[in-house]
Amino acid sequence: MSVFSEKYYEALATGKFLCSKCKARMKFEDKWESTLICPKCGYRVETQFYGFENEEEFKAAYPTLEELEEADRRKKRNNISIITRSRKGSSSKAPP
Repeated sequence: MSVFSEKYYEALATGKFLCSKCKARMKFEDKWESTLICPKCGYRVETQFYGFENEEEFKAAYPTLEELEEADRRKKRNNISIITRSRKGSSSKAPP
């Protein structure tokens, strides 16, 4: 899973970050390249949000901590049941 959107990767490949408001070419605001700013309309966006329409869309793209914890619990339960089934099918006798 990536922190960035497909549009971000396309922009990295082409070097063109386009403003979602006026479609002008955006520039990095700082040397850390963490914020983009549009010189034409002044729109600003953090690079992690570039390519998402809004914060809700960004949040919807990634699971919550609770969802990750539940997936981890399910994975552990499945692993335990696989181990249990394999032990039932194996023989406890040593080979002759």
